[in-house]
This record gives sequence, structure tokens and C-alpha cells, in this order.
Amino acid sequence: MVCESGVEVTALKRGCALTDEGRKRVANRREEIVSAAIDLFYQYGYQKASIRDICRKVGITQAALYYHFQNKEELLYTIINKFSNNLFFILKSCFTEDKEPIEKLRNAILQHVLSIKVAREGAKIIIEDKRFLSGELNRLVKEKEKAVFYLYRNYLEELQRTKKIKSCDLTVATFGVLGMINWLYHWYRPDKGLSLEQLAEQLISILFRGLLNE
Repeated sequence: MVCESGVEVTALKRGCALTDEGRKRVANRREEIVSAAIDLFYQYGYQKASIRDICRKVGITQAALYYHFQNKEELLYTIINKFSNNLFFILKSCFTEDKEPIEKLRNAILQHVLSIKVAREGAKIIIEDKRFLSGELNRLVKEKEKAVFYLYRNYLEELQRTKKIKSCDLTVATFGVLGMINWLYHWYRPDKGLSLEQLAEQLISILFRGLLNE
């Protein structure tokens, strides 16, 4: 049976099978909801942005939103998961590319910093709003964070083993790298001072002075 209504919630209630066009419409609607939530969570914070606000921005009913997401917490997790996955694969690609060992680290930090150009909202939401996730969703997000942490730490361990960087506590070094990058969203303004590329080069220079063997 094919639904002709074009309304996802109605289709679901009727038990109708969606056409290819219907499935595309569902996917597009889901992306619209996520995009609206990103804007509102970034601007107002997770707690202050309501489901009603998100629905108003997208132009749908709350029932339509709940077809796609069980609640606001699941929507927050979807956003964090999206940005976390993108960052993980960017960094993994940097650490596995065919370059000199130190250049791999340099490029990973550079790409991590430059990701703020397209993921400033995601960085802020991850850092400030992840605390509102509970139970299994909280555990899953922590696993994502650990995955990024150990991409850096494991690579630093390899560099230390081959005498490319100084003997130091690798956990401290890793948190130092991540801390400098993660807090950029809070204070960096593209219309004031350095470009993001210039800023990245200065951060890399500071970090490398502390890490590299002369």
C-alpha cells in the first residue's frame, strides 16, 4: 500500500509504506530539524531552546518532530554524534596519511583547528551541552570523546617511542593539545585579528616548542 498524503506522521499512523520520494522527504525533514536545533542550541543553549522553538523554526508540529526524534535529548545526541564522527574521521585520515611523522601531527592539529570554520556550533554544543545527556546516550558520547583522545595520545606515544618528541606525560600532553583547540570556539572571532589559518600556525608553533626534540 502506498501513501499519497505526503505527510510523514499521517503515513506512520496509517501503517503505509513510504515511496522513494516519501523516504527522501523524511530524510530531508530530519536534516531540517537537526539544522534548526543546532542553530537554537548554539544561540540559546540546550536548556533554553525548546521543542516548540525548534518546531516553529522548521514550520512543523510537535507531533511531526516526534516522528523523527523521541525527545529533545535524542536530538542533542544526534547533533553531538554527527560532529564527533566528522572530527574523528578527519583526524584519523590525518594520522594515517603518507607523510613524515611530525607533519602528520601538524596537519591533524591544523585540520582540527580549521574544522571550527564549519563546525563552530558543534564544538560549542559538544563542550557546553553534553552534560545534559544521561544514561546510555551519555556513555556513547564519552566513548566518542575517548576515541578522539586516543587518536592523539596513541600517535604521540608513537612519536615519543621513536624519539621524535620529548619524554613527557602523554595524558597531560594530549589534554593540552585538545584543551587549546576545544576552547577556540569560545574566544576566537574571525573578524578580529588573526585568520584561523594564522591562529592554527601559532598554536602549532607553541605546542611544538614544548613537545619536539630539538
